[in-house]
Amino acid sequence: MRGEMKAGMVIVGAMTLAGCTISTSTMDDYSAADAAKLRVENYATPLVAEIYQQSGSCLRQVDQKSLTSAVNILGIKSTRNKKIAGIAPLPASSPLQGKDVMEFSVKPGQFLRIGYVTVSQTTYSQTVHESFRSVSPKAGHSYEVYTLPGGYYTHEIMITDVTEGKDTPAPVWALNECPYDYNLFHTKVYR
Repeated sequence: MRGEMKAGMVIVGAMTLAGCTISTSTMDDYSAADAAKLRVENYATPLVAEIYQQSGSCLRQVDQKSLTSAVNILGIKSTRNKKIAGIAPLPASSPLQGKDVMEFSVKPGQFLRIGYVTVSQTTYSQTVHESFRSVSPKAGHSYEVYTLPGGYYTHEIMITDVTEGKDTPAPVWALNECPYDYNLFHTKVYR
């Protein structure tokens, strides 16, 4: 009886933690007057912004920041909405209408790659799925980031420039990431 009780407690604890995401490095707001604005959907899948710098004719990742709630336990978020001044209003066609959003002021001209990673498991394997889109925000512009419908494990990321009340797709980078390998800790090591 005692063993069954312990097993039950372990299962309940594991199920509770299975729906958790905790981020230790959230995006800080950029405070200069030339800031670009970013609005993202705050939902269960944690969106991240990978930050890159140009190195010769290619880009190297230098940092990664969370764009969603720092803590999300089974859909209960530590922060539901984060609003900033100066961002363009939601266009009428925006898929973010009526949803929880996080808004950020970001440094213009930097190379950002925004998206998420999920893992699917079967009895014998584990597969990593990811969806990312790149953008280099322009000073004074406002952008929205959201997922498009469709897909089974992943949904394509869309970034639109909503500065003028439209939802025009933002241009992606013309540069590629520098060649890299992964070390034992699955961290990129650039060649």
